[in-house]
Amino acid sequence: MASELDDLRAWAEELVRLASDRPEGSRARRLVERMDAARFLIAVVGEFKRGKSTLVNALLGEQVLPTGVLPLTAIATEVSFGNPGADVEFLDGRSEPVSKEQIASYVTETGNPGNERGVARLSIRGRWPIVEPGVVLVDTPGLASLYQHNTDAGLAALLDADGAVVVFSADAPLSEQERELLHLVHERRATTFFVLNRADHLNEDELGEVRRFVARTIEDILGEQVKLFATDARAALESGRSSDGRSGLEFDELVSELSRFVTEDLLMARLRSARNELARLGNSLSEAVAIERAVREIASDDLARIIVRFGSEAAVQWRGFEDDRALLARDCTELLESVTLRLAELAQGFPGTYFSTLGEIAASAPRSHIGDLLGDAVRGIVEEVFEDLRRALLAEVDDRWCNVANDFRSRVQSRVDGARRAAADLFSVPLPRIEIPEISEQRDRFSFLFLTIGSTTEPLVRAVRRLLPGRWARARALANARKELISELDKHVGRARWDISQRLEEARLDLEREMRSEIGAAIDAIVEAAERARIWQASALEDRARDDELSTNLDGLGADLAALGGQAQ
Repeated sequence: MASELDDLRAWAEELVRLASDRPEGSRARRLVERMDAARFLIAVVGEFKRGKSTLVNALLGEQVLPTGVLPLTAIATEVSFGNPGADVEFLDGRSEPVSKEQIASYVTETGNPGNERGVARLSIRGRWPIVEPGVVLVDTPGLASLYQHNTDAGLAALLDADGAVVVFSADAPLSEQERELLHLVHERRATTFFVLNRADHLNEDELGEVRRFVARTIEDILGEQVKLFATDARAALESGRSSDGRSGLEFDELVSELSRFVTEDLLMARLRSARNELARLGNSLSEAVAIERAVREIASDDLARIIVRFGSEAAVQWRGFEDDRALLARDCTELLESVTLRLAELAQGFPGTYFSTLGEIAASAPRSHIGDLLGDAVRGIVEEVFEDLRRALLAEVDDRWCNVANDFRSRVQSRVDGARRAAADLFSVPLPRIEIPEISEQRDRFSFLFLTIGSTTEPLVRAVRRLLPGRWARARALANARKELISELDKHVGRARWDISQRLEEARLDLEREMRSEIGAAIDAIVEAAERARIWQASALEDRARDDELSTNLDGLGADLAALGGQAQ
């Protein structure tokens, strides 16, 4: 398949060479650039001290990333295939090479505390087979670290990644932060590998029990069966295999599955994308040549009038597109209003349903611990409410967005069809219907992160301490807990609405740009073909002969590329 990708790249370069001054040539040039720069990011994520950096080193087969006994990684580090070396990029846009010995001083918490050096990322290149097909392994800072900026950086790396390796530890399964991480992985729906590292810390019976527990938890959250690879990354790094062959450890199997994924699944996706794009360019090129040849037979005076008439027809479609945009904006506004209503109902209705729970705690808790227990209850209620909300609301928003986006796509398809029918009639050229690409599935588009709840315990404890009579202390603590619950729910509701509104706006603008490009490409191709024919009519005989030869070559290339469409499924 790698050789097939090379063949497709060669086709694209040939199109660039022959059609450098045409829209198809420009699009082919961008395709070549995308193929050259294909980067599939696989984030290695998990809580701090799960052995993520050691696992990456084991996958590479050598000690590349710094490791240690303290929470170490502070900056996301990208590992990719290329000429050996490393570069650090700073937040201010600067970039400079670094030696292997300097890496730790940029990416670790001890060498770069609080990221005081302003590092954006560090990139390491080398000749490692696991990353050869354009894969970039991203070693991320640990979640739930002592340092909040590490957790933020780790989550950001996951959100930017095309796939993930989630690393757990056999001697410390499973924290609440890791459960939250699994929910985020589920929402993103990206290909994910699950690793139970440090399996050597347990005997085989213990490992089997822990493996079943972790796998069952993952499957409950994701709603599907998964493979959980038990590994001893340190032993695998030292020996190059699964901990001296101990049964139950599967580092070699992990490497095999990961290699298959990056060399087959990812490469297949690149092949499919390249074939589709080249087939579309081939059809566009063949049609442009057909229009040029037909237009050459039209008298110059008639051609000028026809071009003006087509311009008028194209203007009708562009005006229609502006109406379509207005309908899209209306549909998005209605979607957001519906979400806002749902969230408002949540904020108003949920607190009261939990007041009785808080009342029971206030009535039965020891007076010395009432603030702590009520604070814990408030946190637990908000987390429960928003976990349920996230599952239900995000699925609803995503489904409704897909309907809105597909309605818009259908309207734009009618604009393209209208422009092509007008061109076929005016220039007397048969133009078959072309399909605008389907709306891409991006299930993570509307995901939002849980907003960390501030401490509710201290104000509740203070309320208890200020009031000596126990009955009044309990009443005041309960009143404060109810108030805090309402406040926390309001805060999270506001954050969720803002998050979804921003992502919805981004999605709308992205879709508008994509569909505008589709209409523009369809209309511009026809206008430019007609203009080329007009120039051909006015050119000298030797220039006409040269253009005729080029048209023949382009027609043949277009037919060859269009044939790729049958392979693009």
